[in-house]
Amino acid sequence: MEQNVTKIVITPVECIEILGCSRSMMYDNLLRRKDFPCFRIGKRIFINKDKLQNWIDKQCEHKR
Repeated sequence: MEQNVTKIVITPVECIEILGCSRSMMYDNLLRRKDFPCFRIGKRIFINKDKLQNWIDKQCEHKR
């Protein structure tokens, strides 16, 4: 039986694919920002998918 599970968190590598940014931009810039929606469990880093969309929307508002 196959289950359709929707992920609520993504990895930095998945986020790089979504945003189209470089690895260095992700690890050296975005993940260090206090307002970026990421968290750690042990050494692993996760990004909240819903909050990522909200963060992107806020970044667009600041540019106007």
